[in-house]
Amino acid sequence: MKISLLTVAAVALAAGCASEPDRAPRTMEDLMAARQADDLARANSARHLSEQLMQRAERKAKAAKPGGPRPTIDMLVISGGGDWGAFGAGVLKGWGRVKGEFARPQFDAVTGVSTGAMIAPFAFLGDDEAIERIVRLYRNPKPDWTKSRGLVFFWPSNQSFFALPGLEREMRESLDRAMLERIAAEGASGRVLAVNTTNIDLGDSRPWDLIAEARAELAGGEPGRVQRILLASAGIPAIFPAREIGTFLYVDGAITGNILYGARIDDEDSLPVLFRKRNPNTPLPRLRYWVIFNNQFRFPPQVTPEKWPDIMSRATIMATQTGTVAAMRHLFARAELIHLKQKVDVEVRVMAVPDSFVPSAPGTFQKEVMNALADLGEKMGADPASWRDTPPE
Repeated sequence: MKISLLTVAAVALAAGCASEPDRAPRTMEDLMAARQADDLARANSARHLSEQLMQRAERKAKAAKPGGPRPTIDMLVISGGGDWGAFGAGVLKGWGRVKGEFARPQFDAVTGVSTGAMIAPFAFLGDDEAIERIVRLYRNPKPDWTKSRGLVFFWPSNQSFFALPGLEREMRESLDRAMLERIAAEGASGRVLAVNTTNIDLGDSRPWDLIAEARAELAGGEPGRVQRILLASAGIPAIFPAREIGTFLYVDGAITGNILYGARIDDEDSLPVLFRKRNPNTPLPRLRYWVIFNNQFRFPPQVTPEKWPDIMSRATIMATQTGTVAAMRHLFARAELIHLKQKVDVEVRVMAVPDSFVPSAPGTFQKEVMNALADLGEKMGADPASWRDTPPE
């Protein structure tokens, strides 16, 4: 007897509705209290990171010599974009060939979301070997990076449509103990490495201080916790697995913010305000935001098949893309306000995949597409003219 796909889906839905939840229930009072505690922890963490950068800015300002190079605080912001992260990895490699004013700096702060979170630790270390390691990862997607959960991959009791055995393995190999030790060692310098996830239980963003997390893991904490945070940041809901960290479930950081640039830090806790209060007679170092957008400002038009997977996929990507463009406009506006109110030299530069780029093959994690994006990123990264200093339209 043949069973239609519609029948299978209906049975799956009924089974999912009838099944008991596999996570322990919590009262609304408990969840609201947890949200308040999380809000407080996030605010305290933001203040701590601002304080670190403030002290680093003070050291740079004091070390500056008359007539010497301008002291600068350089912040790298890497967006999500799935397999298009190959573009961002390529940009970092090509950027290493630039000399002079636009040379790839040692970043004072690096943030990443989703695929940008996967890249961020390697960009943070910043040497050619670390950059080459992440470029190799994106240039060589393996068949087992994603593994379908079978014919009824959409079964409601499944964690997701796909498991990620290969990607999990390669992240363990690439971000090994030696890399974690190097990241943890940077804590004393005041540099910042942070990635964004989404707490699906509490319904809000959850940034993570990866330097603190690396230190805790190396000190005997939960093995693989840093890798799990990165995989959570890249966990597209329903498509890839969510990750339980502590007592909460986390998914793709792009859901609540596809770039992480301090937008939720209170004005009085921001680097410019803190510096001005404590050093009224010392100019704040120049602030430079470098934003790598692993996507296009506008997608090429297409004839979208009138089928729910195609429509949902296109609409979901568009929602994230337009949200990111809006966030970048906010960053430019924020920089202008800082310049006007605090008399600080602030620069924002963005590099994105050109709107004219069209993938040569459909689907995700296609090697030829990822290598084309990496090639494009390397070419653009090596050319300072590729950076735009005006907000996207």
